[in-house]
Amino acid sequence: MPVVLRHNESLELNVAEYHGAVTAGELQAVASYLAGHPSFLKCDCLSLVFPGGHFDTVTLETLNEIFGAYKALYEPMSFQIIRRSAWICFSPAAQAHVDHWSGKREARAAMSTTLQQFASFEEAGDWLVLSEAETLALQTGVGF
Repeated sequence: MPVVLRHNESLELNVAEYHGAVTAGELQAVASYLAGHPSFLKCDCLSLVFPGGHFDTVTLETLNEIFGAYKALYEPMSFQIIRRSAWICFSPAAQAHVDHWSGKREARAAMSTTLQQFASFEEAGDWLVLSEAETLALQTGVGF
């Protein structure tokens, strides 16, 4: 399964995992799933691209279209605080796509979200304001 979504209710944190060859259809299916489960949209998120993960068949134009779909999902929502969306990419083959998604987007206005990329779980955990134990749970998947 190329895309796996996990959730920890007590941390109000989603994890999106990307494995192997991820297609545009799979990315669009994630957006469709979230549209049907809007409570997930209000949580912070850590997106992980695992070694060997890639988006080779996904054009940057398609990524822009998917970003637009997310913008439409978030537009009617109201947030009291800015969501955090952290990315960790362990796959050089996926890095250009992750850079495109997270690097120059104005997600704050579009999705009440701030995007940032990190090199490790520890860095992402600090930014997501997680304790050391919560960061370890995030890394091991315990509770997700």
